[in-house]
Amino acid sequence: MKIAIIESGGNVQSLKKILNFSGFETFIVNSSENINDFNIYILPGIGSFDNPLNKLKDLSLLEFFSKPSNFEKKKLIGICSGMQILFNKSEEGEQNGLSLIPGNVKRFRDIKYKIPHMGWNYLKTENLPFSLKNKKFYFAHSYYIDCDEKYVLSYCNYDINFPAIVNKKNIWGIQFHPEKSHLNGVELFKNIINK
Repeated sequence: MKIAIIESGGNVQSLKKILNFSGFETFIVNSSENINDFNIYILPGIGSFDNPLNKLKDLSLLEFFSKPSNFEKKKLIGICSGMQILFNKSEEGEQNGLSLIPGNVKRFRDIKYKIPHMGWNYLKTENLPFSLKNKKFYFAHSYYIDCDEKYVLSYCNYDINFPAIVNKKNIWGIQFHPEKSHLNGVELFKNIINK
């Protein structure tokens, strides 16, 4: 099994380290060359909604990641803003997302907690096909996904409930940072990749 970590922003070296620790063969990818040679694609992101989209354009990979057919037999995992660009649009960005999952990205408003949401939180895990009960994960974001609940496997509560893990067939989105979540992140990656 070959895993591509796309250089679309975010902590690619930390992702490589935690995935290697988990026993997976990983490659950092910064071009469209041989892009079809992988079984799993990880799309990290950091900063605004448009950042990972611009990175994909620069790498000539935007078209590849915009086609749902490329993930009929392969798995795609988006992390943080790499998750958010899986959807249609964002209140933060000017560009259209990849539209691989229906939904939009909204800014936290009128909540009693500090924005951005930064720190460790538990997940609501009732809909997950594996157990992450009583495990905390590290979040850092000011925007959240608004989508049909049928795509949501796990919520987090930050005054409001928002999607923490989403899934549509072979496409997964993770709002938090598994690579900063220590052994809980290792467990999550193993569960998703081996599913």
